[in-house]
Amino acid sequence: MSQTQNIIRRIFGDRKLPQNLSNEEYDEYMHTNFPAWMKEFEDSGFLEKTKLQPIRNEEEFIEKLNQHKSDLLVLKFWKHGCIPCLTFAEMYKEAEALCQRLQQNRPANVAADVAPPPADTAAAALTAPLEKRVVWYSVDTKALSTRTMVDYQLISGTPTIQTFCGERQVGEEIKATNLEDLMKELRTRIPKCTP
Repeated sequence: MSQTQNIIRRIFGDRKLPQNLSNEEYDEYMHTNFPAWMKEFEDSGFLEKTKLQPIRNEEEFIEKLNQHKSDLLVLKFWKHGCIPCLTFAEMYKEAEALCQRLQQNRPANVAADVAPPPADTAAAALTAPLEKRVVWYSVDTKALSTRTMVDYQLISGTPTIQTFCGERQVGEEIKATNLEDLMKELRTRIPKCTP
């Protein structure tokens, strides 16, 4: 089962769909009910469990860029009622926790700016210590206070993952759909991260 099918199944829960509806009746039924089911799912603790620290406006974004000049800052753009956002939310939260663990596992005698051997293998991508701090934040693209920032960053779809270091964007949007590929991509950006 794909990640998207899994999240849709979780949104539907144990609901039984009416049988013998015409296509038009089915479309109307889903149009009427599915948004409420999705909101119910989001409010059931899923968003709270998967949330990343929010950035609420452009000023806060600039403040975080300054605060994390030497770190790789990962920014997730998302919105409520977005099935792809819900699909990948747990993966992004898992990646945030993994980054924290791998930073703590960095040997004390290794300088933060010394790059380890490349993490080519899946095991290395998920287990090798990170040579630089990676911090995660999120932006709700539908919040009025974030509109200017969302427009400036040219966000056209969600979820969108961008990375920053030294107050500038590092690389293009990350399009990884699994934890291993996401971690590999983050590791390729860390050496480019110079304040």
